[in-house]
Amino acid sequence: MRLRDHREVRARRQSTRWRFAAAGGVLTLMIGAACLAPLAPAALAPHVSGPSTASAAAPVAPAASGAGAAAVPVVPTAIVFKPTPTPAPTLAVPTPVVAPTLTTGGLSVLASIQSDRAAQWVRNTMETPLRSGPNLNASVFTTLPQWTLLKQIGSQPDWLLVLYSGDGDTREAGPGWVKASDVGGVDPPTVWLTASRTGALWSAADASAKHLEDLPSSTLMEVIGTDYIHGTRVHVRLPGDGRSVPPSEGWIDGDSVARTGTPSFRDLPRAYPADLRADVRINVPYRTQLDGSDFAEANCGPTVLGMALESFGLNEPATDLRGQVLSSENFSSDDSDAGSYIWALADVARGYGLQPRGLYDGDGTLHHWSIDDIRNSVRNGQPVIVQVVYRGLPGREDSQYYGDHYVIITGLVGDQFLYNDPIGGRVANESPGYDRVMTAAELQRAMHASDTEYAFSAFSLAKN
Repeated sequence: MRLRDHREVRARRQSTRWRFAAAGGVLTLMIGAACLAPLAPAALAPHVSGPSTASAAAPVAPAASGAGAAAVPVVPTAIVFKPTPTPAPTLAVPTPVVAPTLTTGGLSVLASIQSDRAAQWVRNTMETPLRSGPNLNASVFTTLPQWTLLKQIGSQPDWLLVLYSGDGDTREAGPGWVKASDVGGVDPPTVWLTASRTGALWSAADASAKHLEDLPSSTLMEVIGTDYIHGTRVHVRLPGDGRSVPPSEGWIDGDSVARTGTPSFRDLPRAYPADLRADVRINVPYRTQLDGSDFAEANCGPTVLGMALESFGLNEPATDLRGQVLSSENFSSDDSDAGSYIWALADVARGYGLQPRGLYDGDGTLHHWSIDDIRNSVRNGQPVIVQVVYRGLPGREDSQYYGDHYVIITGLVGDQFLYNDPIGGRVANESPGYDRVMTAAELQRAMHASDTEYAFSAFSLAKN
């Protein structure tokens, strides 16, 4: 009896231990399933048919984007353990910068710009000896003309060591000493550069810059601004060349430039730098009538017409245009002295598929152009060929030529007018003929042509 009782007690104990072990195993499986459920592939997710209270209450992960996304598994709420998401780290975005990749030559150019802009500069108030030492017994290299610009590079009591740039003729460049009482301080001069090779003009100094335009070799430019060197680039503005390079402003790499001397008045357009702020500027590539041909002095009309045609993409040789204008006038093609009628210029332009506008009124007489007529045409992007009296143009008041002339109006700078004149530049001992500027009153006076029949006559050009 006791043995039987003992066996029953032992059996009950073993049964209890088995139940506890089984229960623990089931609980472990349930917890493990809940923890591993978010990691299981969607293809292994259990299929649930029909809605249920448990599936409606269960959280559903966002659907994957794109077609064919796998179904999201539905997990009973009783065993779901939602993990706390770990926030993604925020990465700092680096500021774009230009890598310092200048050559030795580029670094040297930028250093020379920095040196000149930061230096002390003086001018002599009288003719001054440039000496080999800081005393009156030192040798005299040369005598500097009054108002010579000098870079101060050292000093001693009553004396300044200066750097003289030479005059390009008999006076050589180099250092020397001048008496401090002979000079006075001045602001640093403008630094001028030229493109040493084909380069690019950029909108900014760093890597976020946009490409503005390509610059051919020898393009002239002026260093501007207070933050004129930034990284590997220098801040410049360009007078332009009248054709492929417009007046503009931007940044250029130090490896693309070289130092050059201050340009003369014959190298800078009269409108510079105001033309950089032009309200309207039509790109009319410049041509000069002073090309050395036999008919150069009488070719202002065909030359201006050639500029106008080229602004529409029609690049016609000067000799061809002159021949066509003379033919329209029934003149001999070899007449080197014949001028051009404005209606003949309009006829030739029409032959190239362009539309001359405003030459005639409705009754067939020449239209009397007003200043507002010209301004409105330019605002519409139409260059205007104007017949003027030569002496009526700015700077021509003392000319010995009393006849008529042609210019082309190319833009507006406030109330003033930009224009191209086929006479200008070094060969005429003047400023360049492109990007000139005159007031409304000056234009009005110039349009009062010497040939009264054609006073205030003009025409604009547009595409048909």
